[in-house]
Amino acid sequence: MGDRLIFQLGTNNWQRDGEFAPGSGILHEAHHRAYNELPGVRCYSMYPSRVQRTRPGEDDVRVFALDHDIPICESISPVSSYRWHAMPPEEVAAYRARLTAEVTAFIDDVEAATGDEFGLAIAHHAFMNAVVMRDVIRARVQAGRPRIPLVDFAHGTELKMYVHEQRGENPAEFPWRFLPFMQEEKIFDWSAGPEHGVDVVASISSEQIDAFASVFPEFPRERIVLSHNGYNQDVFHPAPETYADRERVLAGFTTQPPPGAARGPEAVAPEGGFDAVVAFVGKFADWKRLDALLRAAASYERGDQRVLTLVAGSGPVEEQVKMHELAAELGLERTYFLGPRPQDELATIFACADVGVFPSYREPFGLVFLECMACGTPVIGADSGGPRDFVTDAVGTLVPETDDRQALADSLAAAVQRSFDEGWKQAKGGEAARYARDGFSVVKQVSDLLTEVDRLTAG
Repeated sequence: MGDRLIFQLGTNNWQRDGEFAPGSGILHEAHHRAYNELPGVRCYSMYPSRVQRTRPGEDDVRVFALDHDIPICESISPVSSYRWHAMPPEEVAAYRARLTAEVTAFIDDVEAATGDEFGLAIAHHAFMNAVVMRDVIRARVQAGRPRIPLVDFAHGTELKMYVHEQRGENPAEFPWRFLPFMQEEKIFDWSAGPEHGVDVVASISSEQIDAFASVFPEFPRERIVLSHNGYNQDVFHPAPETYADRERVLAGFTTQPPPGAARGPEAVAPEGGFDAVVAFVGKFADWKRLDALLRAAASYERGDQRVLTLVAGSGPVEEQVKMHELAAELGLERTYFLGPRPQDELATIFACADVGVFPSYREPFGLVFLECMACGTPVIGADSGGPRDFVTDAVGTLVPETDDRQALADSLAAAVQRSFDEGWKQAKGGEAARYARDGFSVVKQVSDLLTEVDRLTAG
């Protein structure tokens, strides 16, 4: 057929078949579909899952089936608590070998069926997937096949894992293990000459690029590409009719208490109605700093306006319990924990909100900011990480970064109140939606990335 074939290897599951996906899984799926919208390009993808299996007749996607949760680099995830650091060496080696074999078989099957050869491979996360794709490409070369360029799309979690190892502050949880593994494999070491692994690194924010470069200084800085995330424009868009009818719309949502909770599910229908809505979406991880928002809610709930705080997302049961207990301790009466939600429901929540608040510490990019903005809702975050690249006064604000959670809570409460007093939903919402729509489509992201990859790998 003569098309350009691209192979993507993902680290996390896609969001389907009833399984919720973390941000990198959503990004991988979005990229897959966007590549396939480009003329003359066909993308094939593989990702792991304990729940999902390869769908019959879906020739462009295969699932790497697991009998355990997806291994994770960090200590907490909404979909897994199965950590790489908890896996013995023989289990890691077996995972690598089986994934290499299944990727090889998928690539061989596609090339045999289409008569075309792959011209580009993309590994998501700067960890095991990059090693596996390097191994696959090296074996192809040894078999007399031409070498294909390898792009690594670095994300935040694996870089945090390496930083924890470097610091050595918690050797029981993050022993000195996987950064030396990557260094020994010379995946990013260009001094290895033809044996180097990755040709181009892409990352979603300037801060993430700096983080990658500090962990892997041996990789040429000029071969690291900034690739701002795009979002699903079919799902996230302004819905003024939803906002106008939000009391009825939100009454259709119910809370999702943690297992064993004394209180059962409740509808988002406070007696007497409400005046304003704050939305939070994210996993229950310490660096997401949901606790700071809950403390802020304790402040703005005492004001004259009747403000709802909607919390969508989840995490390990102990973290769910911890956040519910904090809300009870703070006496919050209009805060609703909605659990993990599919993208269409998140879009509804954003459309109903007056402001989205996402106070993460050094958020790798902040796709949730864009999704919220795309729905015509201004945003508030902390002045660190990826959001610094695109959150301006025209679409919201970033409060001062601090290690003091109460100080952060106070800043968030003040910013939320200012957003109500100044009518940000009406004053900034339109610009937020336009800014997201014009600058952050997924098709634009992958098209620009291919242009950069071709420039860096030409000749």
